[in-house]
Amino acid sequence: MSKSWFDFKDFPDRVAELNRLNQAVADTSDLRWRTRRPADIAAWEKAVKTWYDYSGCSRDDKFYIFESDRFLTALASGEAEARKCALTFLEYDPYYFRSGYMKAKLLIRLKHLLLTEDEMARMRAIICKAILDRRPKCEFRYYARMLKNIGTPEFRRQIRALAVPDIPYLKDRQAMCLQKVYWQDLSD
Repeated sequence: MSKSWFDFKDFPDRVAELNRLNQAVADTSDLRWRTRRPADIAAWEKAVKTWYDYSGCSRDDKFYIFESDRFLTALASGEAEARKCALTFLEYDPYYFRSGYMKAKLLIRLKHLLLTEDEMARMRAIICKAILDRRPKCEFRYYARMLKNIGTPEFRRQIRALAVPDIPYLKDRQAMCLQKVYWQDLSD
């Protein structure tokens, strides 16, 4: 199948809007708990509904193509266009309802494929970005599991040299990616 699975042309704008709406939820959530005023609670509820609706939490939304059996089967079989779409989705890293679970499913399929050099380079950049991302990442262990397939001594040195902010959970992500269990060859 050579058709394009997903049209990414307006995806950067959608991801930016998702991130903005997610930040609005976080901002109003803090205020809601501190004041407990009905107006603040209503503002939080509105922000959550707006984010939830925009993120397309219905099965017919286009984001869910990445979780469909058809797409996951095509990806597992190594279809070039599905691989390209999966990597592009991971590069944009949208954050919305169930997105971490979707990313985990994509990473599981990608881990079982023999990636090209270009795809491995893209995956390495995605992992470095994920280490530094301050948002929660329930799928992070699946990024670490990719290291057996794409890891090189040079990439291990790159992870070690990342300028990770002094935030415990980000330092933990970096440390996780340096654990021996995730690497094939540790000669560096």
